Amino acid sequence: MSIQIQYLGFQLKANGRDYSYRVVNPKEGDREFVMSISNRAFSEHHFPYQDAAALCYQKLQRALGAENPEQPVPHRFALSDQELDEYLVRSRPARRRTW
Repeated sequence: MSIQIQYLGFQLKANGRDYSYRVVNPKEGDREFVMSISNRAFSEHHFPYQDAAALCYQKLQRALGAENPEQPVPHRFALSDQELDEYLVRSRPARRRTW
């Protein structure tokens, strides 16, 4: 059986939102992770609230895939402006005007 990533929800904080996930691994036990996105990302970068959980899920999935015993995935981390911008370019390409 492979691992499962479960979305647990988010909490509003003074400086942003924390998105929580549980990784269920039958061989190693469960672990919980929290990823933060700043309020500035939503206001200045116009990052859509509805995309935040998906982006955090994808980042956690990639991090777990690259994890090794010498470098375990931290249980708490923040998404960078660069990660947010890259996600926006990938998932919401600019619309071309057709006059």
